[in-house]
Amino acid sequence: MLHTIEEAIEDLKQGKMIIVVDDEDRENEGDLLALAEYMTPETINFMATYGRGLICTPITEQLAQKLGLQPMVSNNTDNHQTAFTVSIDYMDTTTGISAFERAMTIKKMIEPQAKANDFRRPGHVFPLIAKNNGVLERRGHTEATIDLAKLCHSIPAGIICEIMGDDGKMLRFNELVNYAAHHQLKIISIEELALYRQQNLKITI
Repeated sequence: MLHTIEEAIEDLKQGKMIIVVDDEDRENEGDLLALAEYMTPETINFMATYGRGLICTPITEQLAQKLGLQPMVSNNTDNHQTAFTVSIDYMDTTTGISAFERAMTIKKMIEPQAKANDFRRPGHVFPLIAKNNGVLERRGHTEATIDLAKLCHSIPAGIICEIMGDDGKMLRFNELVNYAAHHQLKIISIEELALYRQQNLKITI
């Protein structure tokens, strides 16, 4: 049913999206996932159209500090401690909401010369800060994104979007497998990614 981590890495390197599912006893949800380095406005549009969830941008703590991205709240009471920062838009966007302008904001975030005052606050891009040790520290889609980006030797940032069905309910595992087949996307689990990392500790990420 699931693809291998190596298969997912290969697709991500080619700029394709994959699906990542977490544990049934956690969120029990699947996210579309793409790397920020290869992401396009079409990626954002696909996520908005066929994912239907909130499009977010996992980043490292280092990038958050560089861009002056403070936590969205001082006291995080989220069930899974999802580390939202204040939302942002790139300064040269208009409303910031279109697929093209969200893609622009994300691309500008990962530029080497990016700085805090390049971005307005609040905005329409929602950064999430990953734990430093990835899925070995927290089994979240945020951490999976950064781990996969590093395994791809890509810039450690990406975009994710939860997958909802036509009825507005979250797709569960069997539905996600069918969804992946329909859209010809690789699908992996965070559990398998954590196992892959444990078995390949010599791989520096």
